[in-house]
Amino acid sequence: MNIKLKLPARPINDTDLPVGFVSRLLIKLTPVDVQHRVDDISKQFTGAGWKNLPQEIVDEILGHLLDNLAALKACSLTCKRLFGGTRPLIHRRFVCWGSVPNSHKPKRSPFNRLQRVPGAFERLIDKDRLGILHYTRHLTLRPGGLDDLFYYPGDIQEYLPHLQSITKLHTLTLVKFYIPPFTLAFNEYFGMFTNTLRHLDMRYADGPARALLYIVSQFPFLEDLTIVSPTGQIVPPLGHDIPQITRSPPLRGKLVLVKAGSKEFSDGLAAFPNGLNFRSLELSWCERPQALLAACGPTATSISYFLQSTNDNSESNSSIQVDFVM
Repeated sequence: MNIKLKLPARPINDTDLPVGFVSRLLIKLTPVDVQHRVDDISKQFTGAGWKNLPQEIVDEILGHLLDNLAALKACSLTCKRLFGGTRPLIHRRFVCWGSVPNSHKPKRSPFNRLQRVPGAFERLIDKDRLGILHYTRHLTLRPGGLDDLFYYPGDIQEYLPHLQSITKLHTLTLVKFYIPPFTLAFNEYFGMFTNTLRHLDMRYADGPARALLYIVSQFPFLEDLTIVSPTGQIVPPLGHDIPQITRSPPLRGKLVLVKAGSKEFSDGLAAFPNGLNFRSLELSWCERPQALLAACGPTATSISYFLQSTNDNSESNSSIQVDFVM
């Protein structure tokens, strides 16, 4: 409560002190609407205050919440402006957990309709129906578990129209893909990403090194490359010729290789037509990195090399990290 006192203009006599002083003493009580003040403060941080900030500042503030999905969702519920600003950030990364289709004949429903295999890229269809796939910047296609079979072109043929709705993809992560069949139909399955893709991440892919390198070479603006534990367990069928590599992307970002140090892969990557321009290299348990180090020598500024060591007295393995800063 605010109390304002107004003193009398003339001196106070003793006779009128009991009554006159009180009568001339003006006490004005001004109540404060606490709820109104709280509403004003809340508007500054929720609705009205955001309207006065430039969009660049709002985007900069929200950019600090990229790794906190719960905070982004909470911000999207405050006002319409934050809802519009957080929506692209919430849907920028999409992990599509598929399942390898059942090899048996699918069952039919009572209405004589083929039942879809549960989990087989169903989320991709739902996201496309909601019209939010154009927000996706990082797409991950992977099976439900690492013990599942590899993906072949026929497993994702049905979902290609939905993949074409992703028009601004920056990072593509492929997990457990059998690469050789995709080399013959690259434009059909990955052609929609060639103009925007900057980072390719292939994990536990199967196929010869030439097939993996061909997929890498077909993205003309690719800068970062990650290859994790490629295998060559499935032998390509006879007559399956992998096209020749006639072009190569800039490859001027970061190279990450984990257990991908075969001589064929290292020599093939180092022999790309336009050379290698990686500025950062992270090599883990690569047996033959000499060709890659020589190819990236003029441009590399930092190199992290993980060595695998085995203790003779135990069966455990350990790794030693060696960092080089140019």
